[in-house]
Amino acid sequence: MLGYVALNTVIVVWRAGSVASWPLLLLANALTVVLILLLPRAPATRLVVFLGGAYGLILTAAYYTQLGILATDVGHLHDQLVQRWEAALFGGQVSVTWHERAPSLALSWVMHFCYGSYYWLAALPPLFLFVRRAREAFERTAFVLTLAFYVCYTVFALFPVAGPRYFYGNATGPIAEVLPARIVHALLEGGSAYGTAFPSSHVAVSWCAVLSLWRDAPKLALGLAPVALGLSLGAVYGQFHYGVDALAGAALALALTAGADPLRRALAPAARA
Repeated sequence: MLGYVALNTVIVVWRAGSVASWPLLLLANALTVVLILLLPRAPATRLVVFLGGAYGLILTAAYYTQLGILATDVGHLHDQLVQRWEAALFGGQVSVTWHERAPSLALSWVMHFCYGSYYWLAALPPLFLFVRRAREAFERTAFVLTLAFYVCYTVFALFPVAGPRYFYGNATGPIAEVLPARIVHALLEGGSAYGTAFPSSHVAVSWCAVLSLWRDAPKLALGLAPVALGLSLGAVYGQFHYGVDALAGAALALALTAGADPLRRALAPAARA
């Protein structure tokens, strides 16, 4: 987390000339550092144990908003490059053509429901493990999810991509009128950050949640896997992400899940010291 805050601070200072609110962004970073330094010194109550594992996840909303501010003020996007990758891989812009070629209300309902499930899909695994499993299981899963979020955020900061809905508009027609679609669009209009499409953090975090649960709660992992799959497909079907975004998010989830335990062991001695 300190590594991300340090990189983020460099980016904010670098772009200070284009970002009017840069002093507030630096203040937020400073407060995060204070929190990180104070938590190990707090009494090891159950609340502190929870915050010690989950503070990075709790702060994702604030840092997500910060990314939108940076991308909006600077306006340097890489969508045209990603669209070329999309055309090379899929033969066209699949995020635009898929729902047009398969305008199924039932399919749209399922896809948008799964896509909108992202918020509880990211929160449920650490909460479940904190309440029902050992502290180690909770901290291990919280670490994987935190890693997924902030690796994605690092890419967003250095390689902002707006996504197809900003270039082609929202999907229209009956498939956009089902209730889950209307809810998802309302959520995105109210809180979506510009420049955060590639890789899809929805896909990366959702699959990290499922894969990290496999060791300690395999039944829950199996129950969430279809939702994560529907979310991954719905990201493209609903015209929220390029197909390349979803594939990159899935590949990132596999890589981070495989590398999380070795990284956590490497960081553990420094954390105990």
